[in-house]
Amino acid sequence: MRHLHTALALALGGLVLTLAPAAATPDEAPASDPGSRVAARAGSLTYSPQSYVGGQALTFSGSLGRSGVRRITLQQHMNRPGDRWFAVRGFSGTTAADGSFSFSFPAPAMGGIRFRVVGKGGVASPPVSLRAKGQDLTMWVVGQAVAGLPFTIAVDTTPSLVRRPETIGLPVFAGRTLTLQRRVDGTTWETLGTSTVQADGMGWFTGVTAAAGTVVYRVRQEDVMSGANRIGWMQTFPTYVTVLDPGQVLRSSAPVHRPVAMRTSATPTPPPAARRGAGAASTTASSRYGWYPTLWDYTWEAGQSLTSPPDVGSVRTGWWQDYSDGAGRVSRQNGGLYLDSQRSNAGGPGDFGTTRATLRGAAQAYGRWEARLRLKSAEATATDFTVLVELVPERPEDYACGRRNIVLAQVAAHSSTMTFGARADTVQWTGTRRIPSLVHTSPAVAVEVARDHITWFWDGRPIGTVKGGEAVSDVPMTLRFSMVGAPGAEHNQTGVVSDWQRGFAIDRGKQVRSGAALRPSALTACEA
Repeated sequence: MRHLHTALALALGGLVLTLAPAAATPDEAPASDPGSRVAARAGSLTYSPQSYVGGQALTFSGSLGRSGVRRITLQQHMNRPGDRWFAVRGFSGTTAADGSFSFSFPAPAMGGIRFRVVGKGGVASPPVSLRAKGQDLTMWVVGQAVAGLPFTIAVDTTPSLVRRPETIGLPVFAGRTLTLQRRVDGTTWETLGTSTVQADGMGWFTGVTAAAGTVVYRVRQEDVMSGANRIGWMQTFPTYVTVLDPGQVLRSSAPVHRPVAMRTSATPTPPPAARRGAGAASTTASSRYGWYPTLWDYTWEAGQSLTSPPDVGSVRTGWWQDYSDGAGRVSRQNGGLYLDSQRSNAGGPGDFGTTRATLRGAAQAYGRWEARLRLKSAEATATDFTVLVELVPERPEDYACGRRNIVLAQVAAHSSTMTFGARADTVQWTGTRRIPSLVHTSPAVAVEVARDHITWFWDGRPIGTVKGGEAVSDVPMTLRFSMVGAPGAEHNQTGVVSDWQRGFAIDRGKQVRSGAALRPSALTACEA
């Protein structure tokens, strides 16, 4: 499958987008507060359009309320307890002689944050509150799919989804490219054709054909990079389509009509066998032990896609590979990496299979990895998915059926126990910890891998250590998020949210060996 590596630092007529990551807030090392010396608030600030998605071009207009040409900066506030105003990195601009300004800039992807314009001399505009819409799309087959007969797939790029208020009132990007794909395996999708978004937000693929049986499709709405837009691609959930044998149905010559009712209720249907009747940011290990600067930092603040490079860092080659062998999807949602088990946030049948997001192109044998983690779940009547945050060998030849994996966290939506540890050939080291519900908390989990030890962290504090090099594989490792379900079994609807993911070198700051010692035991399981 073709991967698009979309750069985020782009010159926009003298204005450069590089939104400061959460690392500039209490999540990161101490930083200067460029807004602390602003003494006066005056003038005005407005933006348009009011309905937008992350990465969409916004036009900011206003005045500092004072005449004279002044250099201006754009500042952002995350609106959490303890947060501060900080500069949007790379932005530069000036006012007109009367103190007014107008510029276009890609919108942030998060909700509930504030922007303001600050001018040289200690004056700031009033802030504006920003709340991005969450781009999404649904698809379905119009009528029946019959082997040997062409059928139509419809796509809605402006759905109003259950328990997804941020999808209500989505803007239409007429002419945006849509790509129809068929699943070959968990990571491979074959492109079947392209179409475009119409003025009403709908898209259509006509003349689709398939052999009898079950086929899994998805549609990607591709990047929008025109003008100041920097909107990353987004895909539907996998959609299972049963293609009937011609002998099972009566042929019909009825014309194809737009199925209006499906615009708000289209939900992927799983195979028959699978059916069944935020507060203040917590402390991080990276800030406590001085691991900065980052090698790479994904903050998901500016409308990126899975194949976009990290926001900041010296390693800018990474991208995320999505995997799904069931009904789940990996996407970016509201400023975070998001794994979801099915289309409907309200629960119900259709949660099956394994969904994964694996970082590619940024592996290292030794270093530190850290991520924030939380879970969502709309039901508790079936089996929970096993949620894993791991380091795994990046090269397939090093994988050794999971016998070199390092687990930062193994959790479930309705459990109060977290497991962590490492594997090395026939030995494993395992630790457990009682935790609050991750549906209501967002801890930072981290691991430090050196030649002579591995140490695990929870909210900035060491919780386990294996000393010596016995547990260290010495092969390039990469970060992986997984939501693992038993094949063909129904599970509780679950969402895995990681607001940010960061990598650090091993030679910065303090190395930590003070976690509780993990005891070894025999390893007999082998992961496929």
